[in-house]
Amino acid sequence: MTNRRPSQTMKARLLSNSWLLIPFSVVGLVVVLALTQKPKQPQHDAKNGRGLVETFTVTDPGKALPPPSPGVTLPGTTFPNLGQKHVPESQRVKYNSNPPTSGPHYERPAAWGIYDRPPLDERLVHNLEHGGIIISYNPDRLKGEELAQIKTLAKELTATNPRIVVTPRKNLDTAIVLTAWGYLQKLDRFDSQKIKAFYDAHIARSPECQQGQCPL
Repeated sequence: MTNRRPSQTMKARLLSNSWLLIPFSVVGLVVVLALTQKPKQPQHDAKNGRGLVETFTVTDPGKALPPPSPGVTLPGTTFPNLGQKHVPESQRVKYNSNPPTSGPHYERPAAWGIYDRPPLDERLVHNLEHGGIIISYNPDRLKGEELAQIKTLAKELTATNPRIVVTPRKNLDTAIVLTAWGYLQKLDRFDSQKIKAFYDAHIARSPECQQGQCPL
């Protein structure tokens, strides 16, 4: 009988048991990939809901509204209409007011609701075109109780029409700015009556709304 050398015997045993190492190798590879793979960060834009802390859901075109009364002065300052053209989402637009009240914009609007980070202007202008009201506030000048009051009032107004966006905006020269399509009103402090008056006058009055019926 021929005796195998010890080294050959050991090699044979290792080869015969090598299949046991395969599952552990796979597990080890998965663990390494999980530890080293960085999670994808959301885009810095509201199209994916970034910065949205509370959503206002729009489920219908809205309540029918009578035509505006002739000769009535609406609240806010008017700005020239810059049009309604859609532009590629890689393009930034120069507007004629801060915040903008009309002009070229992206095809997809921001979600309605309350934000803690501002959506892009090119998205918010589309919200205005859909009959919405945007309440912008300077986070350096409006905090605490007044900020809470704005959010509470916005929630109350959604009972009439939820097409509202509340967003911070650092480059404001006042505490609050209200915008609708073609109109802008500045406030140096929270004023529920003025905010309600602006909302009532301009909600669902944009070019894409017909007597209060607006796109979803």
